[in-house]
Amino acid sequence: RRPGRPQIGLAGSLARLVAAMADDETMSSGTGADFVVTDANSGVDDHLVGKLTNEQQDRLDQTKIQINMENERYLQAHPEIRDMIGVFVHQVLEYKPDNILRFAGDFFTREDLYACVKKKSEEVRKS
Repeated sequence: RRPGRPQIGLAGSLARLVAAMADDETMSSGTGADFVVTDANSGVDDHLVGKLTNEQQDRLDQTKIQINMENERYLQAHPEIRDMIGVFVHQVLEYKPDNILRFAGDFFTREDLYACVKKKSEEVRKS
């Protein structure tokens, strides 16, 4: 990782980046290879194996930023997600369950989830 680069870990971003890079002819070095060679037996110096070129790192950084912005826009368009997570965290802290995964499963599959989140969110907004 180069200093000053954003550190954003999002599931699926690498797959999207690889697909985008594969489609982008500008990423090709002209040798038919879009990435730095990662085969240690290919004659490439060991310190280059698995490393991105500066251009690839810049593209990765831009893709991470784009994905982060898309996710933020989605969250802003769907405030109920933050409300639901907020209610869930509040209830975890209130009840302190021994089995968090079971508690989460029960919480997110309850039939009255919509009503519960709506009620708790309104209570928080009033206070």
